[in-house]
Amino acid sequence: MPREINLPQWGMAMNDGTVVKWLKNQGDQINKGDELVEIESTKVNAAVEAPADGILGRIDVEEGKLVPVGTVLGMILLEGENISDIEIKETEVEKIKEPPSKKIKINNSNSKSVASPRARNLAKKLNVDISNIVGTGPSGRITEDDVKKASESSQVESSVSNPSLILGDSLVNNNVRQIIAERMYSSASNPLVTLNSKACVDNLLNYQKKLISEWRPHKIRPQINDLLVKIVSDTLQKHPKLNSHYENNEMKIWKNINLGVAMAVSDGLIVPVIKNSQDKNYLDISKEIREFSKKIKANKILPDEINGSSFTISNLSSYNVEYFNPIINPPEVAILGVGKITKDLSLDEDRNLLESNFIFLSLTFDHRALDGVPASNFLDSLISNIESI
Repeated sequence: MPREINLPQWGMAMNDGTVVKWLKNQGDQINKGDELVEIESTKVNAAVEAPADGILGRIDVEEGKLVPVGTVLGMILLEGENISDIEIKETEVEKIKEPPSKKIKINNSNSKSVASPRARNLAKKLNVDISNIVGTGPSGRITEDDVKKASESSQVESSVSNPSLILGDSLVNNNVRQIIAERMYSSASNPLVTLNSKACVDNLLNYQKKLISEWRPHKIRPQINDLLVKIVSDTLQKHPKLNSHYENNEMKIWKNINLGVAMAVSDGLIVPVIKNSQDKNYLDISKEIREFSKKIKANKILPDEINGSSFTISNLSSYNVEYFNPIINPPEVAILGVGKITKDLSLDEDRNLLESNFIFLSLTFDHRALDGVPASNFLDSLISNIESI
């Protein structure tokens, strides 16, 4: 039987991808592992590899098309097979039978709108009345693009109807923003709690200065975030419940610690993952973070490098932000938000007033998996580890 070439899911947040360029032509001889087609997703650009030896018998998705995960991109003919062995999919047969110019407008309140499940979900999120949409898909089926266009049109009409508003730009969420919006929507339906506290970082800053001279031969300047990643990893080893996933009413506690480190890009966030961070020292972590940063800027981050995190850190210390509510990266059960460093008064051992540096910490956790006590204990231990470095 011919083998399907499917769009894989690179990371839990990936829902779809755009076919950028086919690297092989129909009829080309291919080997297992050959790069067949370049895909652009919300987080990464990568190539789909051939699942078997054979001949590229058919290309099903043309360049420039956005398709969901799992879509059949093409077919591979195995040894001894020919083009007649490839079965035409039922959906393609429907497209052939349907006159291309025919459109069905479904705006009768007594009739049921024909729409894909994804289109219905999107219409619900965008608050669009699906019964007033003209379907452009096969047999007048309403697609996601139809819903997006209807939403854009309603936004423009709404703004124009109010003469006191002057329309500047109408921006439609790109794929990255859609993923972020979906995560926020998903998190809002879960019982999330955020604990806020702060830690004195005088010792941490002194340790950073010490490492600056020690790391000079490596041409790396240690950052506070590098040190925090290692400290968080060490703390998670003593509080394993926070290093877990929660899915289908089951909590899975992981033995190894894969720390996601949120990094800002022009239109959202990418969260590369430091795998097995419990086995790495400060310098190892610092090097890995810088390598991730270079890859992200060059758009060369690999799918495996943004997948498999067990806990995430989101650092906004370079901004004028103190406490905030970081959004959990499902199915993780917790995320740490790091705010700015500020000066404040404290008491020394002799109860004398002195000025110290403090960093703001915000721990968001999923109350389905954790209660306040283990979350508070983790935060207390983290503060103690930061202050005693």
